[in-house]
Amino acid sequence: MEMSRLAKELLTLKEGEKRTVYTSEDGTQVTVKHTGKISEKDFAVGLTIPNEPDFNPTHIRLLVDLYIKRESNPGGFEKLFKAFEEMFSGEDPVEIKDEVKDIDFPMHLDSSETNLYYTQLLMIEQDLNYGPNSAKPSKCDPPRDYLMRFVRWIASGEATIDRVIFGAVRRFPAPEKFANKKSTK
Repeated sequence: MEMSRLAKELLTLKEGEKRTVYTSEDGTQVTVKHTGKISEKDFAVGLTIPNEPDFNPTHIRLLVDLYIKRESNPGGFEKLFKAFEEMFSGEDPVEIKDEVKDIDFPMHLDSSETNLYYTQLLMIEQDLNYGPNSAKPSKCDPPRDYLMRFVRWIASGEATIDRVIFGAVRRFPAPEKFANKKSTK
């Protein structure tokens, strides 16, 4: 679903409600569950991978997965990164998944399709929790750019995975040069 439409739909989550938002072709379900932790709008993103326990993926999992994908197939990663930029700009990940679903990444944690789905939800979570009218407004515009800057940093190949992850877990923003330069939906 297009990002702004899905964000509005997620605002209707009731306290404790869990929904499956996407199901990848490999059977992985991408879910949301209202938590209200950071704000009354907050939700947790979840993954239900067939035959594995449910868990909540973080931006760290995403960054590690993108890094090993870039290392194992640089050309394929470029296509995936392009799809991430399209999704960041508001495109529906279901509409762009075909651009990346057949890319062979010898090393990976999740499918590229699953990456698109849960990253969109992580970005929406940032926009809702750290928007201009929130208790903790982001310095990034839009707030989802905080995560996307790290994705762009991985794509650039300019830093080791250690440096990128150190910044992400310490809540240091990625370098300003990776900030959003385009308008978003």
